[in-house]
Amino acid sequence: MQFVDIHNHILPCVDDGSQSLEQSMRMLKIAYQEGIRAICLTPHYLPPRYEVPVENLKKSKDLLQEALIQEGMAIQLYLGHEIYYRQSVLEQILNRKALTMAESRYVLMEYNVNETAAQIESSIHELANAGLRPIIAHLERYQSLVGDWKKVETLIDLGAYVQINAGSIEGVFGYKTARWAKMLLKKDLVHIVATDAHNEERRAPKLNECARYLMRKYGEDYTQLLLWENPCRVIENKFIQE
Repeated sequence: MQFVDIHNHILPCVDDGSQSLEQSMRMLKIAYQEGIRAICLTPHYLPPRYEVPVENLKKSKDLLQEALIQEGMAIQLYLGHEIYYRQSVLEQILNRKALTMAESRYVLMEYNVNETAAQIESSIHELANAGLRPIIAHLERYQSLVGDWKKVETLIDLGAYVQINAGSIEGVFGYKTARWAKMLLKKDLVHIVATDAHNEERRAPKLNECARYLMRKYGEDYTQLLLWENPCRVIENKFIQE
């Protein structure tokens, strides 16, 4: 089975993810061995802490793509941001300082883990009204939503899409997070599963183990939807299947 990863921190020397080209290549080798064949690189966007000029990001992405070709690893790279929500963020997206996913209308949005559900709802309304398609990054982490799937339904109704981390499903972030992630899956409230990879160890770009769990619990069609079909739709700027 092949996968597409739309949330990771593989781009080197731009955030709290990979700290060198060599580390990025080790991460990409793992991704390739796992069956990942397309990656939207999503460094953090959180000025002033994480605010690398877009042209620098593009050059870094191109260097990685060339290195992959030289190593014979057929992974297609795209560029986006994991955008930390603040009041001014819509202006930064429209001015192309904060990047959409692979130049699509999709934006990967991150929030403070203690952000209120009402503020998340307000932000989704704002972004959707601007013609964007917000994907909520690792939704399973936000404390105001944990255990309340009705609030998640409301966000989806407002125009949001839900991404959860493979590691959360596998229990990497604890039992409570895993239980909530699996409830979201059971309620059919997840659109995409991604790696959120930061390194080649505990938070590596791995999807195989998660895919095996999804296959056992939900079957091939749902697994393909979460790990291949919907991520492809993001990159292709097509509507995600719900």
